[in-house]
Amino acid sequence: MRTTSAALRPLAAAVPVGLLLAGVFVWQSTSAAFTATTDNPGNSWRAGTVVLTDSAGGTALFDSTADGALHPGSTRSRCIRVDYTGDLTADIRLSVTTPVSGAVTLDPYLVLSVERGQDVTAATAVAPDCSTGFRSASSPTFLFNTASAGSGSADHAKTLAALKTAAPDYASGLPVGGPVAGGTSMTFRIAYSVLDDNAAQDTRSTASFTWEARNV
Repeated sequence: MRTTSAALRPLAAAVPVGLLLAGVFVWQSTSAAFTATTDNPGNSWRAGTVVLTDSAGGTALFDSTADGALHPGSTRSRCIRVDYTGDLTADIRLSVTTPVSGAVTLDPYLVLSVERGQDVTAATAVAPDCSTGFRSASSPTFLFNTASAGSGSADHAKTLAALKTAAPDYASGLPVGGPVAGGTSMTFRIAYSVLDDNAAQDTRSTASFTWEARNV
């Protein structure tokens, strides 16, 4: 029995339609899935600060013009307030160096002491001559020497030369104490006394005092 072309036409037309429908069913089945998401929006970052200032405003604590010519037993104290206002806890240290082209011949004969006093508020006026604003701690705290340089109990080996050797930079600097929190205003008294040594005649010294804070 022979099949006519007219009879084959419906069958030929049905094949593409069937393939198309099968493709639709396959696409629908492969695109269906269970899903779930979670997220963490609003991430942000801010770096902290380390900020250090002092009441002397970057000027010298001691001035040979104001002090005049020194002699054995000459002594003087100068006070300063150091304010730490950073928002990171910091380690603060004092280093002492000789400026470029500075003088050092008086260094071995100049006894030095550095004392930390009681903390105050940032509004406290600390007089450079220590007449107001500075008070010793209940147990005097010396960063350098065992007593004020002008007192009879001071260690005469603690000279400016020794201080420059012991604390020339931050790594070896004199720590002011434990970690310092932001909003702390510290007071310090630095004193000198000239040794009774004839070799101190016609000598001179210069020094830079540097307070440095680094976050911990």
